[in-house]
Amino acid sequence: MKIVAGYFEIYDLMMAIYYAFHSEPVRKSLKSLGVDFDPTPELLAFRNAILKGSDWSTRIYTTFMNEFGVISPVLFPVKHKMVDGTAVKIEESIELTPDLMEIIRDRFITVLAVRRLNMKSQELKKLLETSPFTVTEKVEEIEGISADSKWFVNQLLLFPVKAIEFLTSNTRKILKIYEKTGLRSKNLRKVNDFFSSTDPKVIKNSISNYLDYYDLIPDASRPLYVTLQNSVPRSNSGLMSYPTFHLLIMGVEEITKDFIRKIPQEYKLNNLLKAIGDNSRFEILRYLATKPSTQKELADFTGLNKSTISYHINLLFKASLIDIDVFNNVITLRKETLRKLSKTISEIFGL
Repeated sequence: MKIVAGYFEIYDLMMAIYYAFHSEPVRKSLKSLGVDFDPTPELLAFRNAILKGSDWSTRIYTTFMNEFGVISPVLFPVKHKMVDGTAVKIEESIELTPDLMEIIRDRFITVLAVRRLNMKSQELKKLLETSPFTVTEKVEEIEGISADSKWFVNQLLLFPVKAIEFLTSNTRKILKIYEKTGLRSKNLRKVNDFFSSTDPKVIKNSISNYLDYYDLIPDASRPLYVTLQNSVPRSNSGLMSYPTFHLLIMGVEEITKDFIRKIPQEYKLNNLLKAIGDNSRFEILRYLATKPSTQKELADFTGLNKSTISYHINLLFKASLIDIDVFNNVITLRKETLRKLSKTISEIFGL
């Protein structure tokens, strides 16, 4: 499998936006993993600037990126820019030729059709030509996203050129905040220092240790792009699969500290038992054993609010107990992990 590891700067900006809207869940999640995350003054300044107030277009942009952020690699295609050991600046990510814009729209249609509208991409393309109002109605029926995100999805489908202009202009607006708060220069400096001082073999080895720890086996026929981010150094996205490539966004400290060596079996076992030992997470796992579910369904079942459910789901994911289809927010129990857990306990205690 081909692995390309570098820095696609716009994903670091996306992580900073995510943190701005989810600061407390991120802090709680990292705390449960033994990480006392102390956000930098630059990150706090960025969060405060984003939350202080913005015009309607920036609000739609940030809302969409929070609710549909997993599609950002389609809108800002890593595969067309990143090569091993290099950094791709935000400005390069939003320089889109007409041919590339057409590819972006086609991939967006494919992902949206299969993952959110439960239909074939060719069927959606035909509807866009023959009955665009039907497409709008179908988008309105998507659960779990706001009216702002639905508006932008419709723009991407029906008015792609204007939508991409909207996307790039608002990226530039956020970029000014990113620069003014000093967060951009801090992240770039950290990543440049990392690449200049880290052996590429160490990076690839850490990626392999990550995949091994989470029992992930990407399709070898597609390249795996691993891009670093430093805004929240120990917060990764999990493996995402797209039509022609895989993507993994990892914090710098995960490469340099967490997965620099193969994780001992005992450490993984301890994390598993801690994750299962909480009553709420245990009930979530029991429910998932009956069927895959959305976060909303789990919230309804447990009576917990959305933020608390997200916190527990993140911990279960970090313990490799669940898979999350990030495109449609469906969560599935990783039964194989539980089988391995049972086997490991038997081996350790000679049962």
